[in-house]
Amino acid sequence: MSSGEQQPEQAVVIAGVGLIGGSVALALRAAAPAVRVIGIGRNAERLQKAVAEGLIDEFASELLPEHGVHGGLGVICLPVDRIPAAAGQLLNAGCDVVTDAGSVKQNICTQMRGCPEFVGAHPIAGSEQSGFEHAAGDLFQGRICVVCREDTEHVAVQRTLAFWQMLGMTCRVMPAERHDRILALTSHLPHILASVAAGCVTSEHLEFVGTGFRDTTRIAAGGDELWTSILMDNAPACVAALDLALERLNRFRAALGAGEASAIRQLWGEAAQLRRRKCISLDINQNEVHAERRRAVRTGQAKA
Repeated sequence: MSSGEQQPEQAVVIAGVGLIGGSVALALRAAAPAVRVIGIGRNAERLQKAVAEGLIDEFASELLPEHGVHGGLGVICLPVDRIPAAAGQLLNAGCDVVTDAGSVKQNICTQMRGCPEFVGAHPIAGSEQSGFEHAAGDLFQGRICVVCREDTEHVAVQRTLAFWQMLGMTCRVMPAERHDRILALTSHLPHILASVAAGCVTSEHLEFVGTGFRDTTRIAAGGDELWTSILMDNAPACVAALDLALERLNRFRAALGAGEASAIRQLWGEAAQLRRRKCISLDINQNEVHAERRRAVRTGQAKA
């Protein structure tokens, strides 16, 4: 059975109803309104608010067999160091399949290797904001989700692929180790460099910052607990990425010190050309998503 032939999920358990978990819930509301959505977390007051705002149907501090989710699918949207334990809890409570949204995969997939019902995934979408107040139902539209299981005919993998595709994502299958090497360069290194840039400025400089500082350091506003967990879990690949960045920074430094304008122009031009070429498809995809949303609002199809 292909992922496109999968039946819609009847119950989805979301462990961690924050920005990503909340966006999963909102996307589910749009794609499968009849699905039962259960939120799992430690803050009952906030989870009650998520119920009141229509993101989830019910909540608990811990999923138990008596919650009646046998056959359901679990999605873990927690810091990466908490994902394996949470996966075990959801499976023990009756979920047939569990996937996750962690941005580091190798350690998680290694720990869960003996559990075929777990399918590691990474929906490449997010924001520097946190909390379900900033969730968006179209966060995943047109974006890539990496699935780190190559036995794609396994029913758990098929259900996972179908789930993320239902939320509007395009799935790519690859080994966890390759995922971590790529994301160290495309996500983790940019976050480190944004943090470095923000850390070089003191409060006395802030009145002089402009759009360059704002755009470059936006992602440095992410939570320190979350990013410590991510970077520590992917430390070897991040160190290798930092080595590449340091080599390029040293080339800039040497060119500036020697007054070699042509070397600076070459370094800048290489990066500018790559940025324009590689990100144009992402910009187009996001523009299409926003345009579709505007059309829906104009025709009265968008939910308030």
